[in-house]
Amino acid sequence: MNHSVWIVAKWEFFRFFKWRDQLFGIVVMLATSAIAFGAVKFVRSSNDIEVALLGFNQPLDLPNDSSVRVKPSEETIQQLRLQLDDRSLDGILLITEDTDNVPELVVELLVRQPPGWVSEIQEAVNKLKLSRAMAQASITPEQLQLIFAPQTIKVTTTMPKLITFADRVVAIGMGSFMMLVSFMGLSFFMVGITGEKQQRITEQIVSVISPQAWIDGKLIGLTGASFASVAMLLVGGLAIYAIVWLAGYAMTMPDALSRWDLLPLLAILFLGGAVFWNCFFAAISSIINDPNTSAKSGLLFVPMLPIAAGFLAIPQPDGNAMRVLSILPGTSSTAMPIRLLLGEVAWWEIAMCLLLLVGGIWILRIAAGRIFAAGIMLYGKEPSWIDVLRWALRGDQLPIRAPSDSRS
Repeated sequence: MNHSVWIVAKWEFFRFFKWRDQLFGIVVMLATSAIAFGAVKFVRSSNDIEVALLGFNQPLDLPNDSSVRVKPSEETIQQLRLQLDDRSLDGILLITEDTDNVPELVVELLVRQPPGWVSEIQEAVNKLKLSRAMAQASITPEQLQLIFAPQTIKVTTTMPKLITFADRVVAIGMGSFMMLVSFMGLSFFMVGITGEKQQRITEQIVSVISPQAWIDGKLIGLTGASFASVAMLLVGGLAIYAIVWLAGYAMTMPDALSRWDLLPLLAILFLGGAVFWNCFFAAISSIINDPNTSAKSGLLFVPMLPIAAGFLAIPQPDGNAMRVLSILPGTSSTAMPIRLLLGEVAWWEIAMCLLLLVGGIWILRIAAGRIFAAGIMLYGKEPSWIDVLRWALRGDQLPIRAPSDSRS
């Protein structure tokens, strides 16, 4: 590969990826997460709610981890109201039997302000009402459980592995990873190309390096910066998981994360998808003069639609729609990883996916280089789509000036 390509790639990579800034961001993320996690635990541990129960001796069934403490009281309502007013008591729960309808209860909760824990009291009172109704109807808890128990359905799968909810979450996370990398590439190319055009430095650079080598260097450097930035976010996420694990909240790792045999293929798909769409970003960015006023800026978000389309087929990973999406180069970087984790993929589908992806990258790279060669030299009125198409198909006939109304 041309030495100038690596020079551009290195410059573009370190232009947007700063190790010191990334590490500082991870430290801030970890510190913020630790503080927030500790604050939540402190609030939960020191926020016991004291509620006095009056007029009813039967205890309420509250969850063991509930912060609400309901205790029967022998004091009068006037004495409890004084405690409520001086904030030594959080609430007074009055429960009496309805004289007109004996099984029914009359429940009143006295508080200073509407509380956020009233749902726990509501759930406990509902259980109390249900137990009284069961006792009157002579229904045992076992009979009630049998009545309301849902009918079980035995699901027998023919696949050797069982796809769990956690595996689906991993698949969604991988699709989100691809979208995040694409958003990073979009922002980097917008700044890296349109900014250079506005600063009018392209004439000097193109005199010492070919446009194709220049765009190749940008593709390598900016794609690497995108992956490195997202990788640092993943490192921060793993560190946060470690903090949660050390705090005693261990989580079961999905089986999908243990499939190390898929890592090389997933890496190729993610890298290929990022390069494919970055070629598109480079081509569009080179014909935009001002991203704030150009009507073509909206096209930069077009790749998000096919990338997001892979999420729609997660409930049926081996459906016809998902099979097509996993082969096309624009969507395979999202759809194929989801199928590899959740479905069954034939070897020829993987081969066709990679072949089309490599071919699509090569064609789009050449087209992006040709459009870039002409677009970076144009100022004033933006070229028409006919001009852009002609540049992509016939790179040997690039114009020296803008097609119309060119001012430099």
